[in-house]
Amino acid sequence: MNMKKIASVVLALALSVSVFAACGSNGNSSASSTASTESSTASTDSSAASTDSSAASTDSSAASTDSSAAATGDKIDVLNQSETMDVSVAVMTGFTAADSRVQKELEEKYNVKFNLVVLPGWADGQSQISLLMASNDMPNIMWWWTMDTEYNKWVKAGLLDDVSAYMDKYTVIRDYYNKMDPKTLFYASEADGSIYRIPGDVAEPSCENLWIRQDWLDNLNLKAPTTIEELNEVLRAFTEDDPDGNGQNDTYGLGGDGYDFRSFWPWIQSYDQTHYSRFCVDDDGVVTYGPANEGTKNWVSDVADLYAKGYITPNITQDTDRDEQMANGGFGVTYSWCAWNNPDSAPMMSFYASNPDAKWVPIDMVKGSNGNPQEDPATSAAWAYFAITNTASDPERLYATWDDMCDSDNYIARRFGIEGTDYKYDENGQYVAIVGPDSEENTSKNIGLKLFDSLMNRKDECNISNTPETTALFNKSGENSRYAAAHLVEWKDPASFESWTECSADIEAEKDQYLWGVIAGQESIDDWDNYVATLNSLGLEDVLAEANEDYAELSAQMEEYLAAHGEA
Repeated sequence: MNMKKIASVVLALALSVSVFAACGSNGNSSASSTASTESSTASTDSSAASTDSSAASTDSSAASTDSSAAATGDKIDVLNQSETMDVSVAVMTGFTAADSRVQKELEEKYNVKFNLVVLPGWADGQSQISLLMASNDMPNIMWWWTMDTEYNKWVKAGLLDDVSAYMDKYTVIRDYYNKMDPKTLFYASEADGSIYRIPGDVAEPSCENLWIRQDWLDNLNLKAPTTIEELNEVLRAFTEDDPDGNGQNDTYGLGGDGYDFRSFWPWIQSYDQTHYSRFCVDDDGVVTYGPANEGTKNWVSDVADLYAKGYITPNITQDTDRDEQMANGGFGVTYSWCAWNNPDSAPMMSFYASNPDAKWVPIDMVKGSNGNPQEDPATSAAWAYFAITNTASDPERLYATWDDMCDSDNYIARRFGIEGTDYKYDENGQYVAIVGPDSEENTSKNIGLKLFDSLMNRKDECNISNTPETTALFNKSGENSRYAAAHLVEWKDPASFESWTECSADIEAEKDQYLWGVIAGQESIDDWDNYVATLNSLGLEDVLAEANEDYAELSAQMEEYLAAHGEA
């Protein structure tokens, strides 16, 4: 999978409480930002149909939507069940072929029979999800990403089971999220404490850092930059001074995924109260729209100047794939995943196959105009969720089974396989893949590593593919993103943000057109005031009025929730 795409979904839909990420894996998970927005819109009609079809399921949903009664009894022993339970599961990421070795191992262990309902892909996945939720073939476990409006309809129609009491009884999933970030379950819960959606994948606090070609620095006798001015000079040198020594004018300073503002994070973080898509909040609790703030004008102007000088890959203003360009060795600086530091990182393995003498290294974020270098923070909420639907024959047993599947040893076996067969540990105690979860062998031999990927991924010590150095890199990136995170807004229920729901498509389209136009030299930064006026004419002023009301209420709810969970 291509890590660019998953992150694009998270970023393009950050206001829908998504984040980049199967970020703690090998850096090759995928999703499509444009497809997620378009298919979400396209699925509205079919999603609405689910409300009608749900009327017929009222009786069954009444029994399944209240988990509290069943959860008060003894725990179900999921390892000793005499009756086989049929379970249909919607899957899209990870391993999707039927009857794999891992699937059969799970079926035997829990006495279940899994039927994988494979979604078509990022472009059409959400439409298919809506159709399934409106049909008589609704999976027992449904997986989705974003789709907040549709999710609210499913809850009101009684299509999803409230698992909050199950979580208190079978505690692996709840304990994991409370350990990592208690706010994750806050964003998954309803006002009354019920939980209909289980976080499927949540990024680390920050997943990325600044990467640079150390061999190019060495060739030009340069040091790693520590300030934005020094970084700009490195971009110039990497473009103009033949860093690869081939005598050709074929290199650039900065490269990144096309049409992805995160590529410019070093310049974005140089200014306060700015972002490429999210709402900002100042120390007084005042909410503003990051892309319309003065800081955005500054960083867009900075980037446009570098682009005009030819220091940035020209096709960054188009929807291009950084990983493919990187393998060609054409640029020397990028902002990308901490997981690239792992020896089995697919993009890096591809790069070194073509460039064996090169060397990418992570470096500290450079200091900008604000003097407070920060990494790009992820959201506390999941970018993808899954739920038990009212078609499950025994929702408590199903939840208990899934909870046990997410226990440390069971999770490692499901994702990485059997020690000695699928992986081993080297003399330093570091994981080494014998059969990589993303390898062709895993697919061709139908082994099934990464089965049920993104249906509760762990980013703790169970991600055994992270080297100690990579874990330290993740931790450092997370720590260096907390100031930025504290000044960005994360909405709990974006679908209830009515003015934004109504205006966001037009506002974001105008934002993307103008900001990318300035960077590409097709628009002028001198038209900034007109750009902001246009956003206001599209409803931004009303959006901000509601945003400030909602944020005050959200902050109070968060404080109450964290106090109740011992995390003041």
